[in-house]
Amino acid sequence: MKKKILIIIALIMIISTIIRTTLVEYSFISFAKQQIYTQTMLIKDILYKVINKNDYIKMMKNSDVIKDINIKKGLINETKISIDIKNKKIKAFTPFNEYSHLEIIFSAKEYFDEIVNISIKLFLIGLISLILIIWIVNYFLTPYLEILENVKISTKEIIKGNFDKKLSTNLKGEAKEFVNTYNQFLDELKNSFGVIEEKYTSLIEKEKSQNPLIDAKNTISQLADIFKFKKIVEEDISTEVILNRLVDIIKKFNINHFALIGIDNIKKNIIFEYDEENLCCDINEKIELCRAYRTRNIVNSNDFQNICQRHFCKNSYICIPFSKSGNFTGILKIMDIENTDKDTIAYIKAYIKEISSILESKFTLELLHAQTIIDPLTKLYNRRFLENILNKIVSNANRNNQKVAFVMIDMDYFKKVNDTYGHDAGDEVLIQLSKILKNSIRKSDYIVRFGGEEFLMILNNIKDKDSLKQVLEKIRQNVEQYEFKIPQGKIHKTISIGATLYPIDCNSPWKCIKNADVALYKAKNSGRNKIVIFES
Repeated sequence: MKKKILIIIALIMIISTIIRTTLVEYSFISFAKQQIYTQTMLIKDILYKVINKNDYIKMMKNSDVIKDINIKKGLINETKISIDIKNKKIKAFTPFNEYSHLEIIFSAKEYFDEIVNISIKLFLIGLISLILIIWIVNYFLTPYLEILENVKISTKEIIKGNFDKKLSTNLKGEAKEFVNTYNQFLDELKNSFGVIEEKYTSLIEKEKSQNPLIDAKNTISQLADIFKFKKIVEEDISTEVILNRLVDIIKKFNINHFALIGIDNIKKNIIFEYDEENLCCDINEKIELCRAYRTRNIVNSNDFQNICQRHFCKNSYICIPFSKSGNFTGILKIMDIENTDKDTIAYIKAYIKEISSILESKFTLELLHAQTIIDPLTKLYNRRFLENILNKIVSNANRNNQKVAFVMIDMDYFKKVNDTYGHDAGDEVLIQLSKILKNSIRKSDYIVRFGGEEFLMILNNIKDKDSLKQVLEKIRQNVEQYEFKIPQGKIHKTISIGATLYPIDCNSPWKCIKNADVALYKAKNSGRNKIVIFES
């Protein structure tokens, strides 16, 4: 910067000296022309009046100023003066009479010598002024320019994350105050950035970049998105919804090959699974085989060759377990991590970290809710669930103009099983019967353990009673042909079925259940192992 300023000052001085010299030279030449014009007019007037013109011309030629004077033929219209710088002469041409003109050659050596002297003096004055100004500027301005140069260097270091490049100066007054203020600003900036960096690195485990300020900006922006995401999932209704949101977040980072699974730690089974391409794992049958699930630690294929023997693909991968304690565990598996940015992995880990506790609490609440609506023996819905779902089923049927079948099922002579083989055998029979009934219905249908050996089926979108009877007959035959396995061996059992169709024979769900129970009572009293459909 100092060199630029000195060069600019030198250029200004040189240009100004050239302009001054040119103006002086122009002024001298203009003055000389005016003098020559005056003398030419005077000589012309005298020569015009004298009688002996040749003697006068001869006398003029002998003067020091005039080198030559002649009257030449040829008419000119006006007086002209030309300067011959090379020969240091000035020529004057002026009309003399109707047939001739007067030509006078003046010696201009003194004029030109004076111009040269003045030009040299002006140049020397300019040169001395330039040297003096440069010295003054260099002496007084250098300390200030050094401060600006150091500010420039310090700013570059700040961009790199180095806040220790402080300023120093021997100046006093405002310059000293500026340096002290700037150094104080650096200390405050260093402390503030240190706190910010400590906070965000504690939340996102990522390596420092060569541009820490830009890195901090990007990281803080990601943290804002993470906390926004956390607030959203806190209000989500289920574990499945949260995990699907996490899938969307991972896709947003342009990760195309990954898998996300959710595991019920109590039952040791997978409750949620999302695969992009191939999971490359053989863990579906036995989740404990998964190294990340078993150790609850991150498994990175770059750490050790063939670290997880259940991974059968040749690509690199990382498995990240989360919500690692309690009732739920999630595992995120990202493929081809060698081609995945490390910061991306760090950001995804931060997302997972923030929602882990939310997932655990949501899943635990779901388990508690399930325990209140699931029969612990048969794993079917219980009557509490029935109370919550009946009105919805009827409303949906009315909205879609559909018929719904309410079916009561009771195992024939079940008391004999308990009396003959014991209650454990009776429980085992009920469990197997539950599986038969559950496998006989569609996903849109419901089956409830109504009480003891009684079950309630709710079958949606039934065409008519003939169609209903065909469905129920198939169920009856399946039970009749099935061999129930108990500790004492194998036995055969039958069921009695009573059914009614909404809204043909009933106008409310509980009325339908009552009608189905009436039909069941008739089936049992008329010989058992049969189907009775309610008729009004």
